[in-house]
Amino acid sequence: MEFDAEIALSYARAISRPRQVGSGEDEQVAGEIASRLEQFGYQVERQPFQFSTAPTWFLRLEILVGLLLILMTGWARRYGPWAEALPVAMLLLLLFAIGPINRMVEANSVAPDTNPPVSRWSAMCLRMGDRYTSANLVATRPDLPSDLTFPHLYLVAHYDSKSQWMSLAVRIALFTAAIIGSLSFAGLTLLGLAHPSLAFAANVTGVVAVGAGLPLLFLDAGNASPGAIDNASGVGMVLHLAECLARRSDLFDKLRVTVLMTSAEELTLRGASAFVHRNEEELRCQAESGGLYILNVDGTGVDGRLYMVPPSRRRVSHATLAGLVRAACHELQVPLRRFLLPGAMFDHIPFARCGFDAVSLIAVGGTSWAVHTPADSADKLHVRGFEQAGRVMLRVIEKLA
Repeated sequence: MEFDAEIALSYARAISRPRQVGSGEDEQVAGEIASRLEQFGYQVERQPFQFSTAPTWFLRLEILVGLLLILMTGWARRYGPWAEALPVAMLLLLLFAIGPINRMVEANSVAPDTNPPVSRWSAMCLRMGDRYTSANLVATRPDLPSDLTFPHLYLVAHYDSKSQWMSLAVRIALFTAAIIGSLSFAGLTLLGLAHPSLAFAANVTGVVAVGAGLPLLFLDAGNASPGAIDNASGVGMVLHLAECLARRSDLFDKLRVTVLMTSAEELTLRGASAFVHRNEEELRCQAESGGLYILNVDGTGVDGRLYMVPPSRRRVSHATLAGLVRAACHELQVPLRRFLLPGAMFDHIPFARCGFDAVSLIAVGGTSWAVHTPADSADKLHVRGFEQAGRVMLRVIEKLA
């Protein structure tokens, strides 16, 4: 069976409806996905986990503290030029500590099963914000090759969706303005201690940072988006690739394949984090024996350019998954670009942080701006997005086999 983009598109349309975690519809969609995989001959395991929205609350707290420090700098200026140095230094410390703090909170606000956490820090993080229980779907074939030296490939896509009152373009613009404005404000303020003429420029950047940061305090997550592009399209793609592999012994007999459908990606990658936490030892064994490759698909079903999100700390060579994707695109003459958007989150990230070879494939087109809105409906899906990403992924699978 060869890859048929129309079939992948039909699978995506079938689940294009609001399915935020905790809505009940997410469980219904998970059941439909599991049934389809079982029809293809896969055995599906449901791996439950619990998590809280602590990362969202910490992000709001960090934004609020940053805005207060900017305002405190102006207040401290009346006590002399050097009095403002302290809040500025604290602002710079906050900006550079946000990443490590958020990663620590993310790691401790998810439990890979339904048992209570052991550490007090994890228990505290799990009590912050809203608390949920969801499940990842892990599908394998009963006739999986027994040779552990064969490469092991995970095909990953998340099945949950969310909506937000602020559009994606506006959120990106505000986050960018807030970060750049804060850094510029801190730098110009410190330089202004020696060059008072820079004070006006520092004030302007401070106003920009505060103006951009205030709306970010009120970001929310709702259940009004059908989530067709993000990420029914990725689910449809992975489902049809799993169907193709089940009927192609020339590939399946030389490659160990696991289909992973994650939940709670829209809530700071909770499902992928839970899976890595629960299965890290097994993943390391797979990586050391035949090699481990994690290929995540997110939002590829649009008429647009194909992008790859590689791990930032891993050297890209012809033997890595990123190198295989580049080679496949070159052979198929599919243009590929590198996705560089600071702060963007994809399900390959928890794997990459543990040192595993993981990348994400996405597509960006004119309709991509509809994600997280009610406009992200099935009519926005385009067969070209499924066709180009599907051909590339199948070529990568052939190379691994």
